[in-house]
Amino acid sequence: MTPSRERLILGIISFILFLLITYVSFALSSGRPQDQLHIDLIATAIISFNAALAFGWLAFGEWGGVPMTAAAVILALWVVLRAGFYTQALLTLSFLVTAFIGHGYIRIKERIEQVYMLKIEKTEEETNLFANSISEKDKVIGSLEEKLSRYSALKEVTEALSTVLSLDAINELIVEKTGSTIGKDARVLLFLVDMKKQELMLSASKEVHRTRAKKGDVFDQWVLRHRKSLIIEDIEKDFRFSTGDVEEARQSFRSLITTPLVSEDKVIGVLRMDSKEESLFTQDDLRLLNIISDLGAVAIQNALLFSRTQELAIRDGLTELIVRRYFTERFREEIKRAARGKNELAVLMLDIDNFKEYNDKYGHMAGDLVLKHLARVLTAMTREGDIVARYGGEEIVMLLLDTDREKALKAAEAIRKRVEAEPLVLRRQKTFVTASVGLSVFPRDGMSEEELLRAADERLYKAKEKGRNRVCAG
Repeated sequence: MTPSRERLILGIISFILFLLITYVSFALSSGRPQDQLHIDLIATAIISFNAALAFGWLAFGEWGGVPMTAAAVILALWVVLRAGFYTQALLTLSFLVTAFIGHGYIRIKERIEQVYMLKIEKTEEETNLFANSISEKDKVIGSLEEKLSRYSALKEVTEALSTVLSLDAINELIVEKTGSTIGKDARVLLFLVDMKKQELMLSASKEVHRTRAKKGDVFDQWVLRHRKSLIIEDIEKDFRFSTGDVEEARQSFRSLITTPLVSEDKVIGVLRMDSKEESLFTQDDLRLLNIISDLGAVAIQNALLFSRTQELAIRDGLTELIVRRYFTERFREEIKRAARGKNELAVLMLDIDNFKEYNDKYGHMAGDLVLKHLARVLTAMTREGDIVARYGGEEIVMLLLDTDREKALKAAEAIRKRVEAEPLVLRRQKTFVTASVGLSVFPRDGMSEEELLRAADERLYKAKEKGRNRVCAG
């Protein structure tokens, strides 16, 4: 039962009891009998007022108890005086005692309630503080869980990058892992520096919308120039870039984070995320992007070194043509493939005419320049899939796939004429180089690489015997 309901019931009882005792008192005082029983009943009725007063004080407090006490005193005095029982008037003092007890009870109750309310307020305050503490700890836990998740993703990035040596695969992996690790709905772009042109070139992207700036924009150039990371909440409000600089960019994105890829104190690229949403990225996102870019820079550098090592293993250091060992392996494979497909292939053996005279006339470095010149001409005329190799000394061999004798003769003659027509400057003198060519065709001139190379070599010497600067096909 609720306190308000209890007080209502007590109030009703008090009111009814008060009226009942008042009625009884009036009834007893009207007859004026003088027997002791009558006197005792009036005294009992007056004393019973205390019960009604007690209930009144409990139900209504001071605002109800005081008026009821005053009314009870007046009524009791009026009854006893009317009945002529003057000594019973002293019984009205009990009303004051009841009022005093009721007043004391209320004061004690108020103090208890006040203490109780203070405790409740303190408890609520402590509860709120505890709830705030829990909320803050939940936020910290959530933040730590997010960081743990991100650093676990970084571990996966490290493991993934360490197992790949292909540059293209690494570029795609960097872009993919950047998007999944940072976890924002944004475009990811990876630009690498073209070392020859010294400019940025788009190498990989995870695009939410199309990329127009294949060579990077003003923001990427800023990172490349300053060698520092960059975070922009809104490109239209960033004071570092003019309105003209961001005019085209605003159509594609509004916020971005970007960081340089640095290896051996050189900027080798730029990794960037951007979004059409303002203020999407945080400093934590930028720090994470920095870590990914550092890992990516190491992986890219390793891939470049691996690629360079492979190139050195299969290419000649002077002419950058394939070396003889690797050419022989590929030659065997292509012969097997041609045999299975019943196709033809041709071998061209080239040798520079009067090669020794260039060294005698222009110095020992001239021979290297002539070889490099010939290699450039041949590389420029090589079809996709064909193979050019330095076979030994000044001899160069070409493998023309899916080529019969007639096509091989035309190709050899075109090469001879191109070599003859291309000028070479030695010691500021324009010089023209010529070459002799020997030709053999599979399967007409042999079924193995040894037979085909021997036939081409023999015809090369026949071309030289016949006056040089010519093609001999047998």
